[in-house]
Amino acid sequence: MNQSWHANVAMDDAHVETQIGNVHGNVTIYSVSSNDPPQHKYRVGMYYLNGDMPRRAEQLIEEAAMHGRYRSNEVAYYWVLATLSDRTLDHLGQDEFAHLTSARAMVAEFPSDPWRQAFDVVIELINCISEEEPGSLDDKRMSAALTAYQALPRQRQDEIRRHLEMIMGGWLQDQLEELERDHVKEMRISGHRRDRVWKFFEPDPEPPRRILPPRPVLDPGKRFTVITGAVLSGLGALGMFGLMVSGSPLALSAVLTLVCAWAVAVFKFGLPQRLETRKSSPAGWPTEFGVSVSLSVERLFDRAGPSDPVAARQWQWASAPTRARLKAELIHLYGGDQRSASSIKWLIMWHAKNTAGQFSAGVQLTPSGPPVAVVAGTAALVLAGLIALVGTASVSFIGMLGSAIMLGLGAAIAWSDTLDYLAAVIDHPRASAETHRRFVAEQQEHERWSGVLADRPTDLEMAMWLDYDKMAIKSQALKDYGLSNRDVVAHLTLTEADVPCQRARVLYGPWRYSAYKVLLFLLTDGGVRQVTVRLNFATANTHNEERTTFRYEVIASAKVAEASVRFENGRRKVTTGDEIRFYEQPNLVLSRTFRLSLVNAQPIDVIVDNYQEGLLDRMQEDINYLYALALDVSGVTGALRILEAVSAEGREWLANERARLRRRMRDFIQSQKTGNTFDGARHLPKLLPGIRPELPPTD
Repeated sequence: MNQSWHANVAMDDAHVETQIGNVHGNVTIYSVSSNDPPQHKYRVGMYYLNGDMPRRAEQLIEEAAMHGRYRSNEVAYYWVLATLSDRTLDHLGQDEFAHLTSARAMVAEFPSDPWRQAFDVVIELINCISEEEPGSLDDKRMSAALTAYQALPRQRQDEIRRHLEMIMGGWLQDQLEELERDHVKEMRISGHRRDRVWKFFEPDPEPPRRILPPRPVLDPGKRFTVITGAVLSGLGALGMFGLMVSGSPLALSAVLTLVCAWAVAVFKFGLPQRLETRKSSPAGWPTEFGVSVSLSVERLFDRAGPSDPVAARQWQWASAPTRARLKAELIHLYGGDQRSASSIKWLIMWHAKNTAGQFSAGVQLTPSGPPVAVVAGTAALVLAGLIALVGTASVSFIGMLGSAIMLGLGAAIAWSDTLDYLAAVIDHPRASAETHRRFVAEQQEHERWSGVLADRPTDLEMAMWLDYDKMAIKSQALKDYGLSNRDVVAHLTLTEADVPCQRARVLYGPWRYSAYKVLLFLLTDGGVRQVTVRLNFATANTHNEERTTFRYEVIASAKVAEASVRFENGRRKVTTGDEIRFYEQPNLVLSRTFRLSLVNAQPIDVIVDNYQEGLLDRMQEDINYLYALALDVSGVTGALRILEAVSAEGREWLANERARLRRRMRDFIQSQKTGNTFDGARHLPKLLPGIRPELPPTD
């Protein structure tokens, strides 16, 4: 199977908003517990930071450094990055400044090294930002900070650029964007992104399971009918044989010859076809897994078939028995421990492709009519009966008729069950060999497909690519509006799934999507410039850009609420909790939405995806924790604070925000002058669910 066969296949369990998606349960980079050593908490914190979840990273790195005494220049550097990431200066409060002070005290404990140099660059960049006020811009200091930044290893530069994106602004960010423009373009498609992204949304392939053909047996009821029928048929055949021996030996020879021809036709050609036509599958699929398998088989077989409408109809008819048999087999093999067919999609696709290849080659897929040999054998049996009647008419017509009735009655009682049993006995060795051959072929395909997915992107790569996409979208929006970073007081970037799309995630991690809707808000002196674009994540291409501008006064409110999402006439309709009618609630799948309400205008909604259908194990994962992750990753957490202030203050927000920034700048400068270390008992972190803070030992 080539890549194009797989890359655009939708998930198997589609619903009205998006697919249930896949959870890569074998990836546990975000797993941490209260008993883990500080080294492990720090390592997991780094995964969260690189996965664009800095609040969780900040908590874990703080826990490792302050309560686990895991300290170094490297830890201090990443602690500062986690503290500043996805925050503006206005978002820095007492706890954040305490973290910065503690990190500064930590690096004082160790000799200078490359990590200390990176730490100093971060602090100096923030110092430059804090001094970037009208009339106070120090060009030499700015240039020196940029020179120090460029002297760092490329990986450190990328980390600083990604995580200080929100806090940097003005002249400094304009200079960085100019320096990094080509690098951002390069990073957006780095790591063979366009060849690998689709693999992230492919489920972990479940290994094949072998079909074991049951040994043919007769249950007691059928065994009684077969024996009874055999006795009656034997008595009738003996009676006919005795009459023919005494009446016409020549006719007997002809009858025996024709009966032998009939027996050969039935056993050689009729029984195999009988077994094939008797194979059946359930008509309905009442379980969740059964429905998923049925839909997947139909969808993937249709896609594997020819595109010509006439040939496609022939393909559907010809492959119908194969589809039904495959559904029954998969439900039997996997139905006990699976909820969705996504993990065996690779197997269904393989069978679909093989069957389509046979169809294209002209192989007969559906059982045809009776073979010519069977028809000829049936005719021979009828002719034998006529000869027997004619040959014995002169001897005893009544005796022959009685024997024939007894033979016919026995056949009527036992014929069908006997042939079914004989067909199963004859077919069992062939079926066993065939299932073994098929199992070996499926194992080979599983190994091949697992090899194809071996370079699946990590969750950290997916997060990195999205970060660079957002940088590029912002840069293009500034260019389109004729603005620079110096014209922007604050910017907000929010993301949501663009329906329809595929989605997948790793255990304890947020959803990643094959298509995004990106909303960018540029807050300027002239009002809010809002840009919405669609992002094809596999190709990094954007399309369907929409731009609008509105005044601060028209922002009525900003909130996160429970909502239902439905589509009417191709348009999305979001209904928040207060608007949902009571009788609709039991039938709705609820998500959460960030809603920016505008005066006399349609609200702007950003949907935070639903996790109810996507928990791998409700004992392992906390749904509230996952929702908090989703709010962070989508940008809602950071946007909510700013837009709530805008809705409350209106046009006065500009002056108030600048005043708040000046205060935070002074606070930051002051925090760098103090040498006090962080009091871990006073500022206990809000840790992840299930983690209890461990206070440092006291003297």
